[in-house]
Amino acid sequence: MIALGGLSTGFGGDSGTRTHSSASRLLHKGWDSAAMANGGPSRARILLVTLRRVNTHAAWCSNFEFEDVIRSVDGVDMLELDPAPHFELRQHVARSIAWRIRYRAFADVNPGLKPLRLNRDYDVFVFVCMNVWDLLYLNAVVDWQVRCKVKLCYMAEFYAGQAAELQHLLRRLEDFDQVFQSLSSAGTISKIVGRPCHDLPHATDVLRFTPYPKPPARVIDVLSIGRRSDPVHQALRRLAAARDFFYLHDTLPSPLVRPSNPVEHREMLASAARVSRFFVAYPAKFGDDEPHGQSEVGNRYFEGAAAGAVLLGQAPGELTFHRDFPWPDAVVELNADGSDVADVLADLSRRPDELARLGARNAVAALRWHDWAHRWSSILETIGLAPRPALSERLGALEALAAGAGTHAACRTQRTVCTAGVPPGRNPATA
Repeated sequence: MIALGGLSTGFGGDSGTRTHSSASRLLHKGWDSAAMANGGPSRARILLVTLRRVNTHAAWCSNFEFEDVIRSVDGVDMLELDPAPHFELRQHVARSIAWRIRYRAFADVNPGLKPLRLNRDYDVFVFVCMNVWDLLYLNAVVDWQVRCKVKLCYMAEFYAGQAAELQHLLRRLEDFDQVFQSLSSAGTISKIVGRPCHDLPHATDVLRFTPYPKPPARVIDVLSIGRRSDPVHQALRRLAAARDFFYLHDTLPSPLVRPSNPVEHREMLASAARVSRFFVAYPAKFGDDEPHGQSEVGNRYFEGAAAGAVLLGQAPGELTFHRDFPWPDAVVELNADGSDVADVLADLSRRPDELARLGARNAVAALRWHDWAHRWSSILETIGLAPRPALSERLGALEALAAGAGTHAACRTQRTVCTAGVPPGRNPATA
């Protein structure tokens, strides 16, 4: 039998009228795992299976952040899957078999995790994963299909062009009642697995990334994390070498970036983004053949916007980008060869009011539409499950910060920053 950890389902107390104290309390809330034990005051209604001990790459940290927000606003028992001895070898063999022998039975092999059996029933089963390969890890959990009434999967990445070669793995989603997908592939998935599949855009922990209610000085000129255009990168390096210009970028290949603590990694990224004027953003899997030409909205757009930075790089080609960022100049576009980098940055630097307006518009829009709590609210609405009070409290704190942003100079000079071209109360992600 397994021992499931948990956390408090609510934050307690009156949310109050002071935006800063409310948001701060939500952001820094500590989890009381003992309170959700089977003999505690409230039994968790949700079982969330996490891969945080299995996939330690930085790319998965955003998924873990989504899980943490769900835990903070609902009654959740979190099950952490654990590698068994010789995990790396067993995982490699299991993946090789599943790739080469394309029958469903070979996709049911445990890829080297300690097997677990549930000891109680749940209303909802939630699995947050990156791609179809992550579905193999569920083979370590016995009877999850029958111990949970409603089974949900959120998959961050699946490109429609992969359907032919990965269809046998994708059919593992037949075990779920509802599937949510962040790219424009929901229709393809639904046709293959015969299950409802919904678009659910990326998001971020906006309470962690937001510069409000006390916007800091932006001491980093350009922040670049993850995929980027090399000619643009070299142009930014030349600017940094030639004058007083702070260009902060990563230098390690992404497979080598394995944070020891996903929360600390996200805190580090958020703290740097909050003090950056520009945040580099390119379509998901930029420069890779995996998307098969599908130009999609990646995490970076949501992270940079939430931090109140100006997005710099290239806007994705899919219509979903204009749904999620429905205003002109959502991204300051650069030439692919990097030839206009210096001129574009110099022009905006000469217009500090415009620069502040663009950043404030991004931050306010993120507070209103792009927190993981907004995504969890959409999921609950889809499955017809009532939200817990903690969710309403978090959404209220986000809206209060957005409303309070109107007192800052950047918003006073351009009031449309608080609506960004979208009717008040409408979420562009579900419009």
